[in-house]
Amino acid sequence: MNQSKAIIIVENREALRVAASAARISTQQGTALEMFEASSGDGRDLKLIGKVLSSGHKSVIEHQTFSIAFNDVSVFVEQFAIESRLASFTVKSRRYVDFAGAGFVLPEGLNGEQRALYDATMRARFADYEQLMALGVPKEDARFLLPYCLRSNFYMTLNARELIGLIGGMLYGRGKGFPEIEALGMQLKEQFDALYPGVIDREAAHYPEYAPMALPEAIHAGADRVGDAGLLSACDDAAGYLRDMCAFTGRSGDDIAALLTDARPRELELVGYTFRVKRVSLACVTHFTRHRMVSLLVPPVVRGLAEGDYVLPESVRAIPEAEAVYRRAFRAQAEAAQRAQALGMSMQDLSYFALSGHQLDLVLGMNLRQVVHFMRLRTCNRAQWEIRGVAWKMLNLLREREPEIFNHVGPSCAYGPCPEGRMSCGRPYRKEKF
Repeated sequence: MNQSKAIIIVENREALRVAASAARISTQQGTALEMFEASSGDGRDLKLIGKVLSSGHKSVIEHQTFSIAFNDVSVFVEQFAIESRLASFTVKSRRYVDFAGAGFVLPEGLNGEQRALYDATMRARFADYEQLMALGVPKEDARFLLPYCLRSNFYMTLNARELIGLIGGMLYGRGKGFPEIEALGMQLKEQFDALYPGVIDREAAHYPEYAPMALPEAIHAGADRVGDAGLLSACDDAAGYLRDMCAFTGRSGDDIAALLTDARPRELELVGYTFRVKRVSLACVTHFTRHRMVSLLVPPVVRGLAEGDYVLPESVRAIPEAEAVYRRAFRAQAEAAQRAQALGMSMQDLSYFALSGHQLDLVLGMNLRQVVHFMRLRTCNRAQWEIRGVAWKMLNLLREREPEIFNHVGPSCAYGPCPEGRMSCGRPYRKEKF
């Protein structure tokens, strides 16, 4: 685990002057440029920023941004980090990159017997991953056998207010109790303290108490299951509501299709939908998480391991030898996790035994503007096959409920040129089909 690093690789120290200027401008006479000239980025500015922050006015520190390299951390950490919705991420894709040599995180504090079992189990899954690819299974499907201790590398850019929240969550919130997350949070805190000393310590005293999720008590071997989606809540007569909102803003609501493609369709944001997505892989969960304007409820990763069910790609099913390797890997992982639990390994460390193909349910809420955006991306033929299948199920539910709106919603190519460029599938949808 000591190889896991979170390093701030870009920090704009001039932004401290901007934050100090923002702290002054709302209460002092002078122009924006005069405020900036009065700020020098010294201890006096730090004291002012601290005073303003302690009063609860935290927007001033949003002018400071950081770029972080998460280096050789586990996929478990990746999932935790990308749930920060007001941040930008670029992650090494497991659809396209061969991860056979990526390695894996080893939890600290394991005794000899636990460590031997853990090491042998994870090496076996990487060997299974390589065997699937040798048998002709694409990387994007072989990856379902990669464990959540897989080393991941990604970049994250966010403002200082969001970074304080991320560090707080790692040290005092839902990351607390997971040693790798806490260690990375401490690394980030030390680096942040070098620029804004004492700020996080003051926040810690007021950090809201986090109610931890209940962890499962036992590990089970499951079976391959097919994902599904259900609509939990929706606006009644959404088309009529949109017409009322258009009348309020002074635009015509006669053409719903035109509103769906408008450059500023704020009316759509007032209509909401909640879905329960059932039995999607942990790999697929990350696709949902990356939609930052979505409200998402995700159970603990270890629940996927505990329940044991998994996705079975058609590319694997089509090759009998590959299917045998795949099914055996999930059975072996459940048995190894059961032995690890009997040896006293914590449920937090057992999270690393989860495979990317293990399944979870999740609940997500979106306004209509985000539904349109989600469907344009995820019903596209270039979208990963699992989330594409779920997206079409979600869209068909909406079309049954409100065809006047959702018969005009679909992949991006139905509305204009394909955004995929040279990676286009070459089979565009036609708007007339909707």
